[in-house]
Amino acid sequence: MEAEDNIQKMYKYFGILADAKENIAEKEPEYLEILSAVKGSTKEKRLASQFITRFFKYFPNLAAQALEAQLDLCEDEDICIRKQAIKDLPVLCKEAKEYLTKIADILAQLLQADDPQELLVAQNSLLSLFKIDAKGALTGIFSQMQSNEEIVRERSMKFILNKVMALGKEIIKRDVEDLIIAECKKVMQNITCEEFETLMTILSSTHLINTPDGQKELVELLASTAELDQFFNPKDLDQVNRFITCLDFSIPFFSAHVESTKFIVYICELLNRYTLIKDNDKQFIILKSLAESVPYCGKLMNPEAVVGQVYQALIDLVTVPENDSNKKVEDMDLHRVEALLYTFHKLGKQCPDFLSKDPERQKDFKKKLLYVGTCTQTFVKVVRQDLREKGEEDVKNDPIVEKKLEGLKLACNINTLIKELFNIPPRFKATVNLSWLGGATKSKLAQIIQEGKKHEPITVDGKSKRIDGSNNSQQLYQPPKDKFSAKFSNNTNSNNRRGGSSTGWNTKRSFDTSNGNRRSWRPY
Repeated sequence: MEAEDNIQKMYKYFGILADAKENIAEKEPEYLEILSAVKGSTKEKRLASQFITRFFKYFPNLAAQALEAQLDLCEDEDICIRKQAIKDLPVLCKEAKEYLTKIADILAQLLQADDPQELLVAQNSLLSLFKIDAKGALTGIFSQMQSNEEIVRERSMKFILNKVMALGKEIIKRDVEDLIIAECKKVMQNITCEEFETLMTILSSTHLINTPDGQKELVELLASTAELDQFFNPKDLDQVNRFITCLDFSIPFFSAHVESTKFIVYICELLNRYTLIKDNDKQFIILKSLAESVPYCGKLMNPEAVVGQVYQALIDLVTVPENDSNKKVEDMDLHRVEALLYTFHKLGKQCPDFLSKDPERQKDFKKKLLYVGTCTQTFVKVVRQDLREKGEEDVKNDPIVEKKLEGLKLACNINTLIKELFNIPPRFKATVNLSWLGGATKSKLAQIIQEGKKHEPITVDGKSKRIDGSNNSQQLYQPPKDKFSAKFSNNTNSNNRRGGSSTGWNTKRSFDTSNGNRRSWRPY
């Protein structure tokens, strides 16, 4: 009976306030009674939620108290009351826009709801604020990205990516995009790997991606996040993950207008210790990314030093056995050789006399490459012969034909580069498409089979150094097992480069503030 009387009183207070018109400011006692109803029954609470927001703008002196009362309802034990209160929240700032940013902040916190329906209500309420003041709503949401509550940070970022960026140009105008860009930059320095990827996807949805200047700005942001001014410690997994992720996002933006020079110089400097990284896949990713980035390298301040770092990495990578019986070609990772040789060939243009100015250096280099060349030429010969013997139809139905194609492409690339560098003076003209970019096709393989063209031998001083089938004492090179797997594939379309985790580690990072306030990029 008492509950019904209280409901009647609620409607009475509503009527008084609705009829007061210009004298409504004098009706504070009635509004206070409505505020107190948030401690009442279920029906009282639901009515209170509607009435508080309806008359909120008329009682500025009670604004803080009214907002607190509404938030109590948003945290009620009854999910129906919570959903009602969350739905009513945006009404508070329709005519009192000064509270919009605060309301957006609150709604961003409510995105951590476990119930799908409650979460949907919170998302819809938050979206409704963008129709009132998009920049104010964004400011409130981004304030939560500085929070230490991981779920709030994550869902706020995903909300902007999946909901806000889909609102269209009528709401997300140029000035709103500029605010998104500025706020993302603020958050960028203290995030997990997964959050970083979300923010970069948001930035890639803005006008930055449409112009060379915008793409340059993105690359500079990525270079800053990668901390290229810091010494690279290969044993620091956090730093390794951060660097690889930033580099991977940068590569699609490199062009004739957006240079990769900073990244190239940094990678070449770390080549003397990259093998200390425990994960072999990540070692290769760094070399692969170096090769993909080097075509866009600008003028180097000290080209001889940079080329020398690549040269030394190649020399260290290739070990020539003392005699033929000790040759174990399968132990050599030709993918790494291709990446470093390609990089040396590209950068060599800036220091064309690097080899010729030091006879001992040139001699050692040719000795190493001659060994690599004999390995690849033998591989090409045997594989081509094997494919020809199978016949075109058998080849088309072969499930491992893609691997064989990429293996052939890899070996042919290395041979082409070696021939260029064996010239006196070395040439830097050949165009080579890296073996892991743009998969070879079965039709291309059929063409290779039909050509039957004899592979030109590598020569030194006019003498053939090719090993033919009659004197083949070495073992056939086998491409490393997983090097052609999906995790090493790359879509050359810059808008779809990150179809998967090309860095090969779990992109979900732990939230770790043990190192000051810095979040960890370590995988679980």
